[in-house]
Amino acid sequence: MQSLILVNKNDLRELLKEMIPVTNVADPIDEQKDYFSLDEGLSYINERGLTISKSTLYKKTADREIPFQRWGGKKIVFLRDELDQWISKQLSGKEDKVSEITKSVADSARRKERG
Repeated sequence: MQSLILVNKNDLRELLKEMIPVTNVADPIDEQKDYFSLDEGLSYINERGLTISKSTLYKKTADREIPFQRWGGKKIVFLRDELDQWISKQLSGKEDKVSEITKSVADSARRKERG
């Protein structure tokens, strides 16, 4: 017989942090800047636990899924405050997905126990 383990959201979050370490430390230079170039923005996003590629970042700017500014008509620039808000929103969405998956697994286990 298989055992079912129920874990609350906070405990699951702590377990995942231990299993998948996230680096939340930025370079000292980044802490002083209010804006980032595309490459700096990509590093900043990845350092905060949201891993995306450069091509994905370009696509998100083209689709206007991420806040950015254009300087000189061409250069893409990210403002720190806007980027922090967007990152928080994206990461909170991941927590909701983890919660949905956990609920689905628990429901499936309960159905198997009954059957």
